[in-house]
Amino acid sequence: MNGSEQPAKDTWYTVGFIKGNRCDVQSYFLLEDTSDLTLENLPDLSNYPRINIEPGTAYKFRVAAINSVTAFKTCLPGFPDAPSAIKIAKSADGAHLSWEPPSANQGEILEYSLYLAVKGKEKTTPGQPAFVRVYCGPNNQCVVSNASLAAAHLDTSTKAAIIFRIAAKNYKGYGPATQVRWLQDAQATNKATKRLPETQPQNVKKMKFEKEEM
Repeated sequence: MNGSEQPAKDTWYTVGFIKGNRCDVQSYFLLEDTSDLTLENLPDLSNYPRINIEPGTAYKFRVAAINSVTAFKTCLPGFPDAPSAIKIAKSADGAHLSWEPPSANQGEILEYSLYLAVKGKEKTTPGQPAFVRVYCGPNNQCVVSNASLAAAHLDTSTKAAIIFRIAAKNYKGYGPATQVRWLQDAQATNKATKRLPETQPQNVKKMKFEKEEM
């Protein structure tokens, strides 16, 4: 297929993968299988032959969103699932976090524990940061103070990020925690936080959250 050939009727073509909420469309191409696309496995589009849009021609467009893959681990019977849909925003007092509770059929959620990866603490596993609890309570939102954030470990294994873990507790105990990376402005020498378009949640193994508070 080249730029002079006509597209097949009743076939949807791909314009591209756009970061943002606007773009200028000048051409398109045929990407046959889009069912398993994620942010982590987007194909290289440089070798796809493109078809240029024609003047005075009607086109139909449809838009789909792709988010990052969230790993999920099922719970032991009776324990609550890990909190999901975590949102983080910068506030005047620090970082405001909110999340979706586990499903209602897993019993009443008695409390949540939010942990922060911090620097300058003895690590239980070589190469891994230590975590301290910065919130414990019944609400599915909280503010982590600027004072606590100042002690945060900045993970630079990929993009610079502060790491949180959140777990829910019911009558049986704590379920698995969700780990989320809050992307940071790499140019900020004081590690001031800035909200970016995405977090990257990942479930981690069940942990006990009873020891250390900050």
